Amino acid sequence: MYKRQGWQAGALPLHLLGAALAALPAGYVLLCAARGGRALTLRGRRFPLPRAPFALAQVALSAANWMLMSGAVWVLLQGQAPYPAVLATMLFGALAGLVLRVPSGLGVLEAVAVVLLAGSAPAHQVLAAVLAYRALYYFAPLVLASLAFCLVELRHRR
Repeated sequence: MYKRQGWQAGALPLHLLGAALAALPAGYVLLCAARGGRALTLRGRRFPLPRAPFALAQVALSAANWMLMSGAVWVLLQGQAPYPAVLATMLFGALAGLVLRVPSGLGVLEAVAVVLLAGSAPAHQVLAAVLAYRALYYFAPLVLASLAFCLVELRHRR
């Protein structure tokens, strides 16, 4: 049973929720397999679908990306929170960011992480880990790409 400040959830509802959420990407792959690469039309809108192997690769790469992102936060938390809890928090934070429609989900992931992981680690450490994750995941590649771009431009001008 999961208990958290005034609310609780038993194992069965959580397992059913997990199964329903796992069924979504499986349904996507099955839909792509059934359509064989043909577009899906809903209410006059056309949605191109890939073939099943490509859809399966999309799902696998997406899962790997989410696991790596969550692993980065878990490492920044120094293992104070269980990895599955960090993964669930990251996924829930992304979903909350979509629903709330905040640009880049700025502040949403941080708030979700502080609320959901506060039982595993102090709130200030959770917030610091998520902010460090944002810096690593978003700004470090931007800085590296900017430096690489400058080098390429300098070499091109010579």
